[in-house]
Amino acid sequence: MSAYDAQKCFEENRRDFGNAQTQPEKYNLYNGLANLAQAVATIQRELDEIKRTLWKLDEIKSALRR
Repeated sequence: MSAYDAQKCFEENRRDFGNAQTQPEKYNLYNGLANLAQAVATIQRELDEIKRTLWKLDEIKSALRR
């Protein structure tokens, strides 16, 4: 399961089980977990971009050595 999938599950749980008026604890829990999953997904995208950049730099370095 990806962070994006987890975010969608937490948002669904917030919608189905967490009423901000009658069950604020559940609402806050699922809302916080959805936000956390979103942050993890953002970090993963940024890490993937860093990896792509490093791979390109390695290619350039190899080409310069030739």
